Amino acid sequence: MLAALPLLFTPGCRKPANDQGDISIEESIAPQPVRAGTETITFRLTNRSHQPVAGARVQVEGDMSHPGMAPVFAGAREIAPGDYRAPLNFSMGGDWVILFHINLSDGRKVERQMDVKGVESN
Repeated sequence: MLAALPLLFTPGCRKPANDQGDISIEESIAPQPVRAGTETITFRLTNRSHQPVAGARVQVEGDMSHPGMAPVFAGAREIAPGDYRAPLNFSMGGDWVILFHINLSDGRKVERQMDVKGVESN
C-alpha cells in the first residue's frame, strides 16, 4: 500500500481542459423572478486583467435539469465591448442549466455554465 502512495501525487492521464481559465463571466437574468417564457440573459466577459473581452461569438444553450427535454438555443449579441445579451425562451418551469459556448476572436473556445433554479411556470 505504501508503494502505491506516490501514484496518488503523480499526474495521470487526463483529458486536457478546453476551458480558458483567464476568461471570467458575470451573468444575470431579467426580469426576476425568472418565469417560463422569454427572459433576457445579460453577461460580461472579462480577461484576467479585468478588461472586457470584445468580439466573441456566443451561443447560449438552455437545458432542463432532468432528461428528456429538448434544449433551447439563442445567439448572444454584443451590446458594448465585453457586454452581451441573449433572449432565451424557458419553455417550462423548473430547474435549468445554461451553457455559454464562447468563441473568442483569437479562435479559442471557452465553455461556462450557470444554474437557474426554480423557473416559475406562467
